[in-house]
Amino acid sequence: MGEGFHVLMESLSVNNLFTGYNVGRSAPFVVSHVQFADDTLILGEKSWTNVRTMWAALFLFDALSGLKVNFSKSQFVGVNVASSWLSEVVLVLNCRVESLPFVGIG
Repeated sequence: MGEGFHVLMESLSVNNLFTGYNVGRSAPFVVSHVQFADDTLILGEKSWTNVRTMWAALFLFDALSGLKVNFSKSQFVGVNVASSWLSEVVLVLNCRVESLPFVGIG
């Protein structure tokens, strides 16, 4: 099922519906997500478009795969982002704000 989410995120990125995070300076590449075991880390630029697209992607994946996203365990982390913006985002996504470094919940 992880491959399905990977394909969905790649499609959103290629079609400029989700803007991932630029990594590197001389030859940057864009990372939109990292998956390991049953966890997924979604990386992107600060924008309401990204928030809405991420929300839609998670619910679409839920509907297509039958796997449920546990938003009560989900965390939203901002780097150099105002706490007021983070507070608004977690209301939309129904998750909680976390800060770096963070430790996963079992």
